[in-house]
Amino acid sequence: MRFDIEPRTTWILLSIFIVVIVAHGFGVLGDAAYPAVTIGGVLVAAYGLRAHAPALRWPWWTMMATGILWTAAGVARQATHATGDFTIHRSLLPDLLAVPGYLCFGTALYGLLRSRRGAGERGALLDGVMLGIGALLLVNELLIEPTLDIQGTWLMARIAVAMYPAISMCLLVIAARLAFAGGDRSPAFRLLLLGTTSLLIGDVVFALGEVGTLHLSNSMLEVPYLLVPACIGTAVTHRSIRSLGRTARKGSSLGRGRLAAVAGALLVPIVLIARQGFSPGRVVTLALCMVLAVAAVTRLAGAMKQQAASEARLAHQATHDELTGLPSRVLIVEHTEKMMAASVITGEPVSLMFIDLDQFKLVNDSMGHSVGDQLLVLAAQRITSCVRPNDVVGRISGDEFILVAVGLDPNQSFALAERIRRVLGDGFYLDAGEVFISVSIGITFAHGGPDATSASTLIQEADTAMYRSKEAGRNTVTMFDTSMRERVARRMGLERRLRHALTEGHFAAYYQPLVALPSGRVHSFEALARWTDDGQMISPAEFIPIAEESGLIVPLGKFMLDDACKQLAWWRASIPGGEQLTMSVNLSPRQVRQSDIVDTVADALDRYRLPGDALWLEITESLMMEDSISTAAVMTGLRALGVRLSVDDFGTGYSSLSYLKRFPVSRVKIDRAFVMGLGEHASDSSLVTAIIAMASALDLDAVAEGVETTEQAERLFDLGCRTAQGYLFSKAVPAADVPETLERLGIAGTRRAALPRRCAKVSN
Repeated sequence: MRFDIEPRTTWILLSIFIVVIVAHGFGVLGDAAYPAVTIGGVLVAAYGLRAHAPALRWPWWTMMATGILWTAAGVARQATHATGDFTIHRSLLPDLLAVPGYLCFGTALYGLLRSRRGAGERGALLDGVMLGIGALLLVNELLIEPTLDIQGTWLMARIAVAMYPAISMCLLVIAARLAFAGGDRSPAFRLLLLGTTSLLIGDVVFALGEVGTLHLSNSMLEVPYLLVPACIGTAVTHRSIRSLGRTARKGSSLGRGRLAAVAGALLVPIVLIARQGFSPGRVVTLALCMVLAVAAVTRLAGAMKQQAASEARLAHQATHDELTGLPSRVLIVEHTEKMMAASVITGEPVSLMFIDLDQFKLVNDSMGHSVGDQLLVLAAQRITSCVRPNDVVGRISGDEFILVAVGLDPNQSFALAERIRRVLGDGFYLDAGEVFISVSIGITFAHGGPDATSASTLIQEADTAMYRSKEAGRNTVTMFDTSMRERVARRMGLERRLRHALTEGHFAAYYQPLVALPSGRVHSFEALARWTDDGQMISPAEFIPIAEESGLIVPLGKFMLDDACKQLAWWRASIPGGEQLTMSVNLSPRQVRQSDIVDTVADALDRYRLPGDALWLEITESLMMEDSISTAAVMTGLRALGVRLSVDDFGTGYSSLSYLKRFPVSRVKIDRAFVMGLGEHASDSSLVTAIIAMASALDLDAVAEGVETTEQAERLFDLGCRTAQGYLFSKAVPAADVPETLERLGIAGTRRAALPRRCAKVSN
């Protein structure tokens, strides 16, 4: 079970421990204080471990075992009065209990060290070894050797006293390497190091007290020991314990503290030589050692500085966008998590904005990628100029930026987003000329507390709000709300069900006729995907975009192509007069980018023995705008098969005459939105008139979609349009109903059929 502990609880518990320890040091409390603190540290650690459930747990369980062993050793030491006893009557039971505790403690430290290892850890190992050896030399000279040389005492008692500082200096190597290793310096990590340092100091202080060098009471000598369970136990209660065992993404930091520690270790031998007295020969030796040590320290400082600069440069490259110099997604997530953690204490909300440049691809495709890069750099500078020094701006991909700010309420965040939108709306003076763009922005918020969302969730929410801005017409700002979260959940659910539907055959192809004007006779069909899920028809407007974004449009498109060709071959062979029927199938941009689409179409035509001109493939205006070499090659390959190409929903995108002339297109389809406005809106009538005239001038067929009334059909015919489709003639029907539809409307070239009467306007 995992639940949250407030950070202040950690500091309250630590304060209680310190009060008890200080009281014990001054003799206010009795002998029961020592086991109370050690057992208390174990219980607090167990509580924190259960609450936070870090991924790496065994080192903490091992440290709790250490606490139990040391508690038993402390009780045994008090019961046997072993402290300061160098006679043969000294009990070794406390030592037999304490030494396994040291082994457990060292194992736990090593386990945490292994989990935090990152790049450049060999230097940390060498620094730790040097520091440990230097400290061991000093302790050996000042404490271990004098203790072992005490005359008239029991040898085992002397060994029992001297071995603890020796063990501690060995642990110092692991502790130093852990301190020098990479990774976050979180509160839990600092408390762990403080507890470990207290143990090392405690062993030296206690040994000095036992041999009589320090004249302190037993309770005062135990103070450093008691800080160990207090610090480590409370460390486990802090929420940063969850990240303490994560592998470091970068090498260790080579700071002044580390340099000073290593330099001190190198100077220890000189200090020891100086203690032994001076003579002419020894002075020369001492001077040479001093010069050598200073040279080594200077060289070490230079190497550490150079390595630190190199690591900082590599770390910056790994976490920042190369083009704009802004933080990348990884660093943005880290900054956001830190801001959210800080907001738990301050109570200030964290706002995150997802900023997307509208139609940036158009600039890239029309002016070149170098101009697009120039635009991105200038856009990044303008966004940065709008924010406060503590706000974080990053570029996560392509034309997408993220802004993270603390302490802004919804109104302030919206005002900032509006300012960014206006600033980016001003013209950009680029090498290729002046360019104007717009931006779509989504905003979401996080408040500190147990239920706070993750940084990744915030980015997803802001991204969702940004897409709502695009759907609203672009160049706008949208605040995320719970309804969008429900929409995202539905979208994810639809994608999951969509995958199963493809494998389980829940899709079907429906067919809507294309008729000749004015006769109304059928000469072609368009294949349209239909999906029934648990008896409910899912709108193509909902599942087609999901299929496109997820890549599922490729297998869906292949299924539609195969089914359409199969049905067309059957109708041409079995229905009288149907030999000249043709079929239109939509082709998505993803299918075009797929290198084997030409082979897929060729295989379908060959399998069902269809001529190439029996198949129309409908492409989007956006696909033509790509104007890439691979797209042009696919178009050329399809035309080589005899397949004809049609531009779907013409007039809703950014096509131009140059693209229509450049691509081997034979037909344009007028979007239903313009057809519906015929006779009602002058602008729609003018646009339809222009499209039909343009198609005629380029020798292209013009097909009107969404025809619902006789008046629309007659008006289209008067304007020169000779092909139409829509509910006036027939809705899309399953393959089984196609023969009946053909019998009702007639087949072009067989018999004449009148235009149907006016029908109710319904959605296509």
